Formats: sequence, C-alpha cells, structure tokens
Amino acid sequence: MNRRWKGDDAGAALPMVLLLVTVIAMVLGVLLSYADTSVRTTVNLRDQAASAYTADGALQAGINAIRNGTFTGAPGEHCFGASDTLTLPNFGGTGSAAVSCTADPAKVQIQCPSLSVCNRPGNAILTLGTGGEDGLNIQQPTGSSFKVHGIVYSNSNIRVVNGSLETNTAVYARGACAGTIRSTPAASCGYGGSSLGADPGYAPALTAVPPHQSLPACTRAGSLVTFQPGYYDDAAGLSAMMSSSSKCKDSTFWFTPGAYYFDFHNSSAARPPSLPGGDDVWTVDNGTLVAGTPVDDSGRIIAKPPVPAKIPAACDNPIDDAKAAGVQFVFGGDSRLAVKAGQAEICGTYSADRPPVALYGLTSGAETPVTATLTPGAASGDFTGATAAGLSKVDGSGATWAAPGKSGGTATLTATAFSPAVAPPAGTILTSAKVRVTHSNDHGASKDARTAQFTPAGGSPIPLTVSSPKDNSAATDVTDVTSQLAQAVYDGTFTGGQLGYSVNVNHEGTELVDAVQLELAFTPPALRAESGCTQLTYTSSSACALVTALNNSGNRFYVQGTTYAPKAVLDVTLNNATEPIFRFGVVARSLWVKETGSVTFTGAVIEVPDDSPGFVFGVYLSAYVCPGAGTCAPGSTPVARARVAYVDGDPTNPVPGARQVSVLSWSGNR
Repeated sequence: MNRRWKGDDAGAALPMVLLLVTVIAMVLGVLLSYADTSVRTTVNLRDQAASAYTADGALQAGINAIRNGTFTGAPGEHCFGASDTLTLPNFGGTGSAAVSCTADPAKVQIQCPSLSVCNRPGNAILTLGTGGEDGLNIQQPTGSSFKVHGIVYSNSNIRVVNGSLETNTAVYARGACAGTIRSTPAASCGYGGSSLGADPGYAPALTAVPPHQSLPACTRAGSLVTFQPGYYDDAAGLSAMMSSSSKCKDSTFWFTPGAYYFDFHNSSAARPPSLPGGDDVWTVDNGTLVAGTPVDDSGRIIAKPPVPAKIPAACDNPIDDAKAAGVQFVFGGDSRLAVKAGQAEICGTYSADRPPVALYGLTSGAETPVTATLTPGAASGDFTGATAAGLSKVDGSGATWAAPGKSGGTATLTATAFSPAVAPPAGTILTSAKVRVTHSNDHGASKDARTAQFTPAGGSPIPLTVSSPKDNSAATDVTDVTSQLAQAVYDGTFTGGQLGYSVNVNHEGTELVDAVQLELAFTPPALRAESGCTQLTYTSSSACALVTALNNSGNRFYVQGTTYAPKAVLDVTLNNATEPIFRFGVVARSLWVKETGSVTFTGAVIEVPDDSPGFVFGVYLSAYVCPGAGTCAPGSTPVARARVAYVDGDPTNPVPGARQVSVLSWSGNR
C-alpha cells in the first residue's frame, strides 16, 4: 500500500519538475536576450561616442587650421588653402574624418570675443580727419618714446616731430608718415584703408537736452562743491569758480554720476543779464574736479570725495568695475574744456553693450529758433466788444469806447494772459520781444493822452510807447521789451502777463483798440553739433580744440573711459606723466600730443585692453566620420556642426596664429 501511494506521488511530481524546468529555461532565455541586447547597445553607444569624439576633434582641427591660415572669406579664397574640405585620414584611431567649410556671408564685429556684447573700442587712437591738418601730431623729447597700447589709425597722416611713437601692435595711416614709428608689424603708411578706420558712431547718453542747472553755491575755500547732472551754459561762471581767486578755491568740485550737457552761451549777444559775457571755454585752473562715483585709496565706493581729492583714482573706474556708475560730459556748439593749473579726473559708466564714453563731442543737431505771436486770453474794462478774439488781429473790429459827450472822458482796457502755447524752458535765449498796439480815434487824437504798460506775470510793469495821431487813421505802436523779458524767459518763469491801456480825450468820438500782441523770438536749448572755432582747420590761428590740457606734477588730467569727439581736435601737453591719460581709447578728428620735461613714465599714455575688438568673418564647419576607412569625404549627414567667428586686428592683413576665435554655436547629430 505504501508502495502504491509512493508511486502515485512520483507521478504527480513529474509535471511539477517539468514546469519548473520550463520556467527556469524561459527566465534564462530572457536574461540571455537582455544580456545580448545590452552588449549590442553598449557596442553601439561606444561606437556613437567614438564617432562623436572623432567629429568634435575634427571640428577642432578645422577651427585651428583656419586660425593658423589667412582665409578671410574673400571671393575666390578657400578655407583650407586650395580646398574647402579638410581631410583627416586615420584620424582618431578608428577611421578617418573630413571637415567641410562654408563662409558665413554675414560679417559682424565682436568687441570683446570673451563677452557676448560690444563694449570696447577697436583702436587706442583713431583720428577721422582726412586732410588739411595732421591727423596725429606727436612731439617728444629727443630719445624718448610716446607709448600707446593698442592700434593707432589715422585717416590722414601721422607726424612724429621729435622722439618716437611706439605701440605694441599696428599703426596705419591713409596718408604719409613722418618721424620715428615703432610697431608690430611695421607702420602701414599710405594705407588703402579698411573698416578699422571707420567712425564707430557711438550714440550720446542724451537724446534730449536735460534740465537747465544753475551753478551751485561757491562761498568757502577748501569745501566740497557738488554738481548735479543737467544742462550747463555758463563757462565764465564755471571758470570763475575754479580759479585761484575764487571764493571756493582749493575745493573739490564733484560732478555726481549722470549725463552733463555743456553748451556755453557766454559769447552770445542775446544772453540774459545773469549770464556773464566772455568766451565759451570752461577753464579748470584750481582745485580738483572729480566726475563719477567717488572711491577711497583702496577703490571702495564712498559717499562723497574728500577735500582735496587724490587724482587719479578718485572715482570708480569702469575699466576695473563692471558696476561703475560714472558720467558722460557732452559738449555742443563751440563749448570747450581747458585744464590748466587744476586737476581733473572723469570716469565713465560701465556698459555691457557700448564703450564707457566719458567725453563726447556732438556731431549732429542744431538749434531751432521759435517765433510766436501771443495774444490775450481775456479782456475787460470800459471798452465794448473787448474779447480775446477781437483783440488778437488787426481787422478793424477790436474793442471800442465812445466818449460820453463833447467834453470827452477817460476809459481803460485790460487784456490778460498772453500765455505761450508751450512755455520756453529754462536756458532759452530770447532774441526779440516786441509789444504791438494798434489803435485809432475817429475824431483824431493829437490832443489826447494815452498810456499803456505790459506787466509780465510776477514782474514789474514795462511802459509802452503809445502815440496820439493827428488824424483818424490807425496807428501801430511797437515797443521793444527784449531786455525786460530776457531774464524771465531764460529762467523758464515767463508764463505771459497783462497789458493795460488807458485813454483820456477832450472831445467826442470813438476810440478803437484794434489789436494788442506780444511778438517773441527765442531759441530753446538744443543738442547741437560742435561748431565755430572747433570746426576750423587746426593750422588756422583762429582754430580751437575741444579739450586742451596740461598734465604735469601739479596739474593732472585723466579720462577713465573712452573719449569720442570725431569732429573735434584734442590738444594735450604732458609733463612727467605718471599714468595713462586716456584709458579706453581716443576717437577724434585730430590729436596733438606734446610731451615735455624728463620722460620717466615707461607705460602707455593712451591705451585699450588687449581683448579689444577685431573685425570678424565667420564660417560654418561640418564634420563627417568614416569608421574603419582610410580616407573620408563629406557625406549626406554630418556628425557635428559649428559656427565659428575669427577676429583679426586688421581684416585686410590677418596674422596666422594671432587670430582670436569665438565659437558662436556647436551641435551634434548624436
């Protein structure tokens, strides 16, 4: 019985064993399948990675080949010498590769290849004048060198009267060169030109005239005198403040951060009484001028500059601090700056997309004279029909008054408002103001008494001329009130006024006041291009420079930022310079530099950083990979692509190996 049950158990267990074996076999099969897939995937990924690495390496090889060549994308040129394909046999150890190249038709300018924006000038010195005067005139003591860090480019000539001009890079002149010039490569004189010599066309910080500013109080020597951004038109006042005879001599004159517009009108014959006469030159002859955010000796920002301020390094330098908030001094008309016995440091404002222009000479813009005939807004008094409309024009239908009898009588008329449609802003120069009164009497007026006066709002009455004609014809009396209204218009406080008219007759008849008008001609402030003596050829005795500066041990002048005055001359005399005078480059019509005394400063007087711009051409590169093949040619689909820009100091004469590379995009077909 036991054997029977034992046999039955064995028979039942057999299917269980077979099922277990089947399950195990299936699991093993699945595992083996996964293992095979994993191995094949690993192999594929390894091949893809190898292909990607090979393609990346091929692109790098293509980039470097162009960097070490002279290809500029000009018509007829090829990227890699005789071909636009770079073949790389047995490249990467797994096969071969090839790189195809296509020139990018869009050319761009990269100011700083390390940045994504353009905020540095292309030349240390760029002069834009094309003849009639030296583009660059350098005078040095014998045996000394005027040093520049960056490219020097003159659109006319370069004249080194004595000593030498030396730069760490290239010198170009469209005209002739005279004197000793040291550069790498040798100076290119009579140069055919390139875009390096084009006006960069920097826009001013101002798009409209800022609010007019009066000069701050100047009462105590050795004090801090603070200026606010705005429009300044008084060169004589600025010069008097910054002179050795000033009440605030030996002071620190602090121009707080912002944009300043200097358009001086001291030479204007129509200037108001409060604006003293003189030339339009602002002279710094005493004290220290600090323009920008003040810093201490360690470069930390402080609330206000000390008295006296230490020049240079008194304001936050935009070349060293990407957060620097400085100034822009904008000059218009024939306005000029002269730094003589005083000290001045002007710091520009850092920007991510434009140079920190600290000094700017306007190249466009003009004043627009305005004429306006102001009429009353209301009228009252003894006259009938005294309305604003009736008194606004000469048409014989103004306001009338009839004498009550043969013995005559007295009557008055008051016309008010005379308000300009737009009030002239502060700083407006009034060139003419005339009150015109047209009147008559149908019984003659030779023995009558008439008076009139115009009273500006908030001002004193101004007597007007009123005639008494012998017959009954109309009389028009005109009184010039320019001198009486000039100050109110200049101050921006003129809002109109009222005209009073009175008549006393000793006969019967009707008095007619036909029209009362105030005629104004004025010139509001405007951003205007440099003009006058600043535009004369500098060989003329009447010509003048936008900036003249004397820099020696006691007198110092520094611009921490770019100087941009493409239509003006800069004239600087240096005596024992100790630091760069113009940092971040100079753009001017002409530049004259004279260095006197012993030359102990061995650095660059004018400079731009090493990563200043070049002019860019671009290429599209495509990498192809041929695994296991001895050679490779471009196929249908590249493994990797790149868009690359190359920066040359001179796009016409690229220097192999010295070209800067900027990879604009990089992608792969992984």
